[in-house]
Amino acid sequence: MKQLLKKNSFFLIPYVIVLIICAVLLLAFSKPELHIFSNQHNSPFFDVFFKYITNLGDGAMIAVLTIILLFIRYRYAIIFLSGSLITAATINFIKRVALGDVFRPSKYFEVYETYKLHFVDGVQLHALHSFPSGHTGTAFNIFFMLALISPLKWLKLFWFFMAALVAYSRVYLSQHFLIDITAGSVFGTVILLLVFLWMMKWKKPWLDTSLIRKQ
Repeated sequence: MKQLLKKNSFFLIPYVIVLIICAVLLLAFSKPELHIFSNQHNSPFFDVFFKYITNLGDGAMIAVLTIILLFIRYRYAIIFLSGSLITAATINFIKRVALGDVFRPSKYFEVYETYKLHFVDGVQLHALHSFPSGHTGTAFNIFFMLALISPLKWLKLFWFFMAALVAYSRVYLSQHFLIDITAGSVFGTVILLLVFLWMMKWKKPWLDTSLIRKQ
């Protein structure tokens, strides 16, 4: 495990730094204060940018990457699909069963705050099931998996920035609070890492073949 963490330090170190920053902000300010600060910093360019980049956290992307990984290694495809499904099940249990109707920003500010949020045209806003962020969990599943199998350090760093952008898009679009995406990223990263460590130990030769590479 130590070797794996070291090998992927260009993803994990920036991630830990961002997690610490998020933790400090969450301890120092309330979630509506943080959301208002973020919401005030908008522009027409970022409205369009985040409207589309958020789609990289859609559940359909799990199917897309799983199919791609089948052409690389069956092992990778199984790891990714398993980790993503466990992440999705965990997050949905928390947000829909354990916690219930936690308000998302649009509903929260409608009920509790007088601040008028900036919304992006064409984005369908959800009202409930805010914590944790499922899109963020999926994004970190996707991009951490890509980092784990990428040989180049700069590429691992690039995948982290992509995951972070998708996560922040959820706040920018007022679909989630900062605490929601922070938790979602932890679930996505930790669960995938544990599944990766476990399944990489499986001694089945066929797992290291693919649709185009036979034994």
